Amino acid sequence: MAVNVVMPKLGLTMTKGTLNKWLVKVGDKVKKGDAVAEISSEKITNVVEAPADGILGKILVNEGEEVPVATPIGIIISEGEKLDEIPKAAAKEEAVTPPSEGFIKATPIAKKLAKENGLDLSQIQGTGPGGRITEEDVKNYMASKTAGTKEKEEKAEAEKIPMDNMRKIIAQRMKQSWTQAPHVTENIKIDATEMVDFRSKLNMNEGIKITFTDIIVKACAIAIKKYPNINWSTDGEFIIKNKNINIGVAVALENGLIVPVVRDVDKKSLKEISDCIKDLSIRARENRLQPDETIGGTFTVTNLGMYEIDSFTPIINPPESAILGVNRIYQEPAVINDNITIRQSMTLSLSFDHRIIDGAAAAKFLLYLKQVLENPATLAL
Repeated sequence: MAVNVVMPKLGLTMTKGTLNKWLVKVGDKVKKGDAVAEISSEKITNVVEAPADGILGKILVNEGEEVPVATPIGIIISEGEKLDEIPKAAAKEEAVTPPSEGFIKATPIAKKLAKENGLDLSQIQGTGPGGRITEEDVKNYMASKTAGTKEKEEKAEAEKIPMDNMRKIIAQRMKQSWTQAPHVTENIKIDATEMVDFRSKLNMNEGIKITFTDIIVKACAIAIKKYPNINWSTDGEFIIKNKNINIGVAVALENGLIVPVVRDVDKKSLKEISDCIKDLSIRARENRLQPDETIGGTFTVTNLGMYEIDSFTPIINPPESAILGVNRIYQEPAVINDNITIRQSMTLSLSFDHRIIDGAAAAKFLLYLKQVLENPATLAL
């Protein structure tokens, strides 16, 4: 009995997915639960498992195609079963073969010109009455082909590749954020000396390895509790006063960026936050995140300090209203109690949506965050 392999729904928000790669070929035997295809949705990559034992009898969706969830992508048949026995409901509509030249609306001169130049009339758009292809249409088509060939020759040294699914999603979301939300970025310099010492002392304990990102995420949760409007979001018409503090942590991948979410940060200890960020980051780089682990964020932290960045303008992750950029830690001379000494310094860059967060409100949040990080002992509580 034929069984459909369908595009699964991997998360609450998933409506369609891209078939990245078939892991088996037509004719291969499979067992129920075997991985048969690799798919992606949003920025998550996952596998499709065989729903039954049998043989992959037919592929309905080719690699690179995007289809809605629940769409049949392949058919598994029993041994000995023939393809013509597959129920019609299991099959995807076959592509319609273009009509032969004799059935294409075209003037006699257009047909003659196309035949002399070896052109397929089905590839030419007609502009005559009723869509009829004219001599001018054929000449324009020939001119465009010639121009295209010349352009390819001129750009022979440049490689043009299509965006993968992740890059498409990143481009779409960044464009949406930048065009819809009026971004304003405020920078504040902090004395990171106490934070650096605090982290060093914590990491002297066996089994503990706290990062600066862990500390900053915890501090952000404390600052958001005092200034909750930083945690709000918007759908364009309404302000959404989020009660939970769910902080996304940007993770750089080889071919893009993903933001897994640490939920209820204000209710977690620093160690719990650290463990959660490590787990999410590892699974993000191994394409093992669940789709729901990248949604529901109310604030984001993105750290470029390891790349020696002094300051940048992070783009807000919609529908959130703010994102904190973390920059490098560096040494510089400072005056403490009328004495010159060497201190650790760092700049924090907060981008916020000016539609719902005013400059003064963002400044108050940054100032309080500075105070928390310059006196980090309370973070261990």
